[in-house]
Amino acid sequence: MNITGIITEYNIFHNGHKYQIDEIKKHSDAVIAVMSGSFVQRGDVAITDKWSRAKMALSGGVDLVIELPVCYALNAAPNFATGGINILNALGVVNNICFGSESGSIDELMSAAELLENENSEISEKIKKYVMGGMSYPNALTKAYSALIPSDILSEPNNILATEYIRALIRSDSKIKPMTVKRHKAGYHDRNLYQNIASATKLREMKRNNENINDFIPYKLEDINCDIPYDISNLDSAIISKLRLMTAEDLQNISEVTEGIENRILSSANMSYSFETLVENVKNKRYTTSKIRRMIISALIGFTKDIYSPMPQYIRILGMNKVGMTILKQAKDTCKVPIITKTADFKEQSPQFNLDVRATNIAMLCNPIPTHRIGNADLKKSPIIMK
Repeated sequence: MNITGIITEYNIFHNGHKYQIDEIKKHSDAVIAVMSGSFVQRGDVAITDKWSRAKMALSGGVDLVIELPVCYALNAAPNFATGGINILNALGVVNNICFGSESGSIDELMSAAELLENENSEISEKIKKYVMGGMSYPNALTKAYSALIPSDILSEPNNILATEYIRALIRSDSKIKPMTVKRHKAGYHDRNLYQNIASATKLREMKRNNENINDFIPYKLEDINCDIPYDISNLDSAIISKLRLMTAEDLQNISEVTEGIENRILSSANMSYSFETLVENVKNKRYTTSKIRRMIISALIGFTKDIYSPMPQYIRILGMNKVGMTILKQAKDTCKVPIITKTADFKEQSPQFNLDVRATNIAMLCNPIPTHRIGNADLKKSPIIMK
């Protein structure tokens, strides 16, 4: 069986994602999606719970949905990509990985990835100089490579992730072949509507305004039977109170916290009243907004630096169809780490899994229906089975 993997967020699954899957299935027998769980890479809660989003993906043509643990999902692009690639590597059944890109050229992306992965000392010194001058790392990287890599490769969000996926393949000496599909019509942050295509950003905005989005998704939202949209403002008091009880030493151990930013976060927590005002008070030229948001959420859920590792400690199944069941049966003979279908059967001591449980417990507090803000969903819910 020719199997293609996707690393994704599906926040929310839409017709553009369906287009990518349809393109993949012209050449592949099956699609595996490694999908972010409760929180997403830009530093926000997912629009709804991970099981509902897995059901969306299965409705749109995905055959097997695996959770991308929060230690990768709530992290910078290199670690996000590394986690996803190593999950696909660990399965031992994946032939290809396909990712969307603004470029649409796999040769262009591979060339950029090889340059980035084999960075010379001159480029490293330039990046260091620009960062020391107050520039954010992404802007410093783009400027340092300006004569070698087109600026859009290092500035467009899907292109950035595409190069990181390829770099992760190189580092792991993976046999998985990279492929790309050019992003169709709507850009990542595009707020325009294109017939039946809209970006996830636009669709989230529409849902928060109680607008109907059924024309832009390949399923009926009411059939998914999910609570939507989750709202991170429900965590305002929890975030502020958590930070006000922390010390600088506590924050230094939190994922992505470096270079004294912990002091700025703590002082800002004392003059902020919400997550969004806190982010605004912490923000400066050196750190992207997404990174600041991730650091704050990481502090809330207890995501310390020692929890991250390039290799996953397990593979968690969120959903599957009949083809996915066949893949899973095959993977059980080849997979290098435990596969979790029933959490009660998982007896390993896994800091990564414990963090996922905490993240889901916190994310559920963002549910728009107060009586649905239950705890320990990770220990109670079974994978979605779609026939």
